[in-house]
Amino acid sequence: MWGIVALALLLRMGWPTLAAFKRDESTIVRQALSIAYEGNLPAAGVDTSMGAANLPLTLYLMAIPLRLWRDPVAAVLFTGLLNGLAVLACYGLGRVYFGPVVGLVSAFLFAVSPWAVVYGRQIWAQNLPLINVGFFAALFAALVQGKRWALVGAFAGLAALLGLHMGGLAFIPILGLSLLLYRKQVALRPLLVGSLVFTLAMSPYVIHDALHEWRSLRAFLTYAGEEAQFSWDALRYAFINTGSYGIHGMAGALWPDYMAGLPNLWWLNGVIIALLTAAILYSLIQIVRGPSERRRPLVLLLIWFIVPIAMQSRPTAPVYPFYFNVLYPVQFLLIAVLLGDILTRWQTPRLSWLGRGTSLATLLLVGGLLAWGIWQGAVIGRLLYFMDQHPSTGGYGIPLKYTRSAAQQALRLAEPSVAEIIVLGSGTDPAMHETPATFEALLFDHPHRFADGRWSLPVPDRSKVIYLVGPVPDDTETSSELTPVLRRLEGLAHVQPGPVVILPDGLSYRIFYRSGPDRQDVIAGLTPFPEAVPFANGTVFLGYHVPEAVQVGEKLDVWVAWWVRTLPPSGTRYHFFTHLVDGEEKLLSQQDGTGFPTSQWQAGDLVVEYFPLILASDIAAGRAQIWAGQYTYPAVVNVPVIDKAGNPVTDRVRLGESVEIAGQ
Repeated sequence: MWGIVALALLLRMGWPTLAAFKRDESTIVRQALSIAYEGNLPAAGVDTSMGAANLPLTLYLMAIPLRLWRDPVAAVLFTGLLNGLAVLACYGLGRVYFGPVVGLVSAFLFAVSPWAVVYGRQIWAQNLPLINVGFFAALFAALVQGKRWALVGAFAGLAALLGLHMGGLAFIPILGLSLLLYRKQVALRPLLVGSLVFTLAMSPYVIHDALHEWRSLRAFLTYAGEEAQFSWDALRYAFINTGSYGIHGMAGALWPDYMAGLPNLWWLNGVIIALLTAAILYSLIQIVRGPSERRRPLVLLLIWFIVPIAMQSRPTAPVYPFYFNVLYPVQFLLIAVLLGDILTRWQTPRLSWLGRGTSLATLLLVGGLLAWGIWQGAVIGRLLYFMDQHPSTGGYGIPLKYTRSAAQQALRLAEPSVAEIIVLGSGTDPAMHETPATFEALLFDHPHRFADGRWSLPVPDRSKVIYLVGPVPDDTETSSELTPVLRRLEGLAHVQPGPVVILPDGLSYRIFYRSGPDRQDVIAGLTPFPEAVPFANGTVFLGYHVPEAVQVGEKLDVWVAWWVRTLPPSGTRYHFFTHLVDGEEKLLSQQDGTGFPTSQWQAGDLVVEYFPLILASDIAAGRAQIWAGQYTYPAVVNVPVIDKAGNPVTDRVRLGESVEIAGQ
């Protein structure tokens, strides 16, 4: 058994930097770090896809390893440890109620399940199989063994399951149905104490929601009240999660390459699905005709399997495979019961040459399990190798290995002088965008800010600044959305290239450091305004670059340099705009945006903003003007330009005289 546990731990804890580290995982780590080091004690966790907030137990759990080691790897290892121990718990549950063979077989199937391994390596707000088993261990003890006070443990387990993820709601009808079926085993005092434990555990979340206008409750009711349609997806995913069917989707568009690296044994997934189907039918027969001591445990296993599927069979939104983490490891327990009984009842010759006279049936079972385990291990190993070599395919997300390395390289450059790190990527909001979410966690406790590298290049009023840019193509001849700003950064006189973290499939994270006596190089090559243009929000336009001519159907690259003289009031938001208009003020093209959000501003920041104006092919040739300015958001009220006395003068500024638009 310990060999199986060791295998489970290896598959879930080995190679921790290959774990997925996207927005969801990063958000969990960042909020857990806030608990561990900033004293934050949230009553609600991360939001679900339906808009309601999860409970915060996942955050508190992840804060434990992160308090010991301030590195996301600690959270990956801790998650893997908990999920590896779930295999041991599966063995214990199977052994106690169905015998040692069932315990061993179910634990082995669980240990090598590719989907269980993939989910077991991820830092996310999902149900932990270890808690699943703990809940049912308490429920079995109360309803099968007659240990009435164990019911309190079942209620505590229910609170923990809900605390991890809203998917734990499935265990409420599971518990209710089980208590209803076996109500003679339920004593009043344990029921009342268990209910009190559950209520106390839920109360901080409920109070928090009440203080926030019942946002989560209203979101849940809205989700539940939408039009529902019957779907087979829940049943299909419950069976798929037993084997490795569909796991090639983790390779994204390169899934044919992933599958080409493995022998064509995918038909074995059909075998495991057939075994699960047979196991369910066999359990139903055993409940009716089997030994009385087996009936109640099998009923509880089937309730565990059926209820979550039934709850998702008429969904109001798409259903995904990971919703059925709540089932692990009941599928393997059911299969193990079937195989264990076949082994017991199948009279086959004993093979004396194996020492203890092992039966042929035992040899076949062990051989079949080993073959299955080797195949599943190959699927998992190929997936880990593939994600290391093809980290940006889109099916799995860039593994922690590469983003962590980029953050570490930037921190090494920044630490001697505690230089600020500016992250230039796609997006600026850690709550919404993957790159800022990732580096918000990885750069925790070091000064850093985010700018959208597609549009903005901020230069703080500091003697030294570190820039972390990416992911961008490693081939400098290949363009990406970040290329215009990246090239301007590379061209600054006081900016030097630093380390490059190269991903095997052609992307990279590039690090630069800036150190200079002034920031004249930032506005070099731009046309200065005759006089700096101050706006009422404390910003000042300094200069611009506009090409003299552009052809219809092409892109007009406009750059504007601006400076934060004084910070605007907290909570205000501003967007910038550029408008291309003809002589009659007809709008030909525009570009609005907030590449460097107001919340990121600091007094003294100098920013070069990029505005690509796309010219439609049907625009008439001639001369046009470009106007630029700012407006409040979401009110969309233009910010006035002011004179030296602070009086409003206009609400926009012209960039140069005019641009020649040439016909095709």
